[in-house]
Amino acid sequence: MDFDTASGRAFLELPEGYACPNVDDLMHDARAILLHTVNLRAETRASGIQISPIWEQHNGQAALRATVVPAEVEARHFEGKGMAALRDPNALTMIADAVEILAEEPAVAAQALVMTASIWINEEAPIRPLGLPYKGHFKLLTLVIADFLRKFGAGFDDLEWLTSLGLLGSYHNPAEDPPVEQIRASTRDKTLRMVAEEEAWMAALVSKAQA
Repeated sequence: MDFDTASGRAFLELPEGYACPNVDDLMHDARAILLHTVNLRAETRASGIQISPIWEQHNGQAALRATVVPAEVEARHFEGKGMAALRDPNALTMIADAVEILAEEPAVAAQALVMTASIWINEEAPIRPLGLPYKGHFKLLTLVIADFLRKFGAGFDDLEWLTSLGLLGSYHNPAEDPPVEQIRASTRDKTLRMVAEEEAWMAALVSKAQA
């Protein structure tokens, strides 16, 4: 799917002319969102309900959808190497920086995040308001967090993740980092392995449901 600025904004639920908060405020929101979503997941697991970690806009409120994903995908998001990587104090800064840049390029952001969104969001799934006012950056921020957890869980490093978002040029230091083409090649390899793994998990889930 190709996006332009208007369709990218619509996909990200990012209002026209919206002023994204500064990095410190984005980090604060990221921490609150992570805590709220992890706690809600703990509440819903007992009933066998899976929840999407993507915060969407529903009648002016932030809301989450029910979802059906392979257990491995859910575990990678909530329990995997990505969550461990978030313990690095620089991780949330990097996420907030990425959101700030991507908010200015909604077409680029939507293109980079659409596959992560497709894993979690089914437009026909029930949606549950969270009782919180929706802020214009919530969907973008939660997609970036989910993308971080998905890819770091699959073994990406900082530069490979930034490359996958189209942001390597903003962070690459030629004096200290590997050559750009080397980073891009490793990013391609890890992306292909990750997607193949996810497709195999999904096929197994479908097969089990049909058995």
